[in-house]
Amino acid sequence: MTEEPRNEGKQSTVAHTENESKKQELTKRNADFMYRLRKELKESKLNDEQRSEALIDTETRLLEAQKTGKTAKQLFGTPTQRLTEIVEGPKKAKIEAQNNNMWIRALDNGLIFAALFAAMYAIMMLIEPKAIAASPGPSGILAVILTSAIGGIGMGYIYKVLGSGQKRPSVWKQAAIVVVAVVLWIIFYTSFGMLPPVINPTLPFYGYAILAVAAFGGRWYLRRKFHIVGGIF
Repeated sequence: MTEEPRNEGKQSTVAHTENESKKQELTKRNADFMYRLRKELKESKLNDEQRSEALIDTETRLLEAQKTGKTAKQLFGTPTQRLTEIVEGPKKAKIEAQNNNMWIRALDNGLIFAALFAAMYAIMMLIEPKAIAASPGPSGILAVILTSAIGGIGMGYIYKVLGSGQKRPSVWKQAAIVVVAVVLWIIFYTSFGMLPPVINPTLPFYGYAILAVAAFGGRWYLRRKFHIVGGIF
């Protein structure tokens, strides 16, 4: 008496498993997409683990999309387009992380500040040298470096809070952050201008010119190396 129900239970479990496997099978078109993608992945420079992860992820997403009637072409385009997405995905993520890195942003902004200050003082040394002689403090080399560094860190922080993909604070809070940053920067700028000439000497025209070119060149290299986009300039 008890054997029959057990067998029936086993049969129903097997039937249920078979039905589940049928539900989880790819359609003919999607299966063909996976076949062609598998061939393209073999020819790529990805290692076995990366290929396996890409195939599992693609098939899982295809199976899920099938429930709403979507095809592989609608979801991924061609197998070649999907391969490009797989290969460039980590690269895009790395670039995005670099763009949102506060310290890379700080260096980027610090270099442009240094370049602009140096260029400004180089021009002043040509057309108005007496103005620098009357108030040499802010134009001293150490003052320029420190002011640029503080400005770069401040702008890097502002970008992290206001310019990244995360949820932004309210408009009033954004305005308060910018105002506080600018006030602090002015205080630091004024303080660095009071440094004694012994440790904060002014440079001749060509010294500022070289510094401006070096800072501009350094920033160009930095942005190219880390694929930085956006910024104050």
